[in-house]
Amino acid sequence: MPTSAARGHLRWAFAWTAAILSLVFADGCSRDVFDVKVDLKTQTYWANFGTATGTIPVVACDPAAASSCSEGTVVDVTAPPAVGSASVQVSTGCDAATDRCFVQANARVPYSVDVFQDDAFASKVASHTVEFVRVADIAYTVAMNGLTFDVPQIDIYVGPPGITSETDPGVVAIGSTPALAAGALLTDGHLTVDDASPARATIESAIRTEQPLTFLIVLTPQLEAGATVPAGTIEVHVSPRLLIGLPR
Repeated sequence: MPTSAARGHLRWAFAWTAAILSLVFADGCSRDVFDVKVDLKTQTYWANFGTATGTIPVVACDPAAASSCSEGTVVDVTAPPAVGSASVQVSTGCDAATDRCFVQANARVPYSVDVFQDDAFASKVASHTVEFVRVADIAYTVAMNGLTFDVPQIDIYVGPPGITSETDPGVVAIGSTPALAAGALLTDGHLTVDDASPARATIESAIRTEQPLTFLIVLTPQLEAGATVPAGTIEVHVSPRLLIGLPR
């Protein structure tokens, strides 16, 4: 049987351990909170650059003259982009390094996500109070690629409802896919959202205030003289996974 001194030391050790645990849990790691992984519904982004054919001609230009590479002279887009597929534009410019005309292809595809209307989120979170939100993963695939041109990367952003461009207020970058050759597909791609990143803060803030989010897919390749005229369709799937802290 422990002596009085030993019992005193034990009581002191238990008290000290309890004090440490109370500080740890008070700092946001409560024993009454458990983590739940939620795979949100996969979003599909579709962009159609039309059915133009041919190559971009080698045309000399003057960088000081805005009209020296006027559209129609350098590239003729014979079919407009499909209605509703994306904000798709094809423009021209003069490369000051080569004094030759180039073609700029742009596609920006926003998709609004109301997390609280997502079946997986509703079934797992239900009426619980959300203690914290971490973005565990953003999975992506390129399920179909009929583009006639290479894409150096596909940029993925997140922001408030109504955004249409990466320069809109409140838009922050999540990350970028690797380069994508014309016609190539991507499977099992993942972007990890760092806990300290603006994207994580934006997503958590929207969920904690029960506001919708908008994910934005952006393609902006520049095509030089001699390259294939931009055309074709691409389909990108994005599947966010969240880690939600809920009270027990």
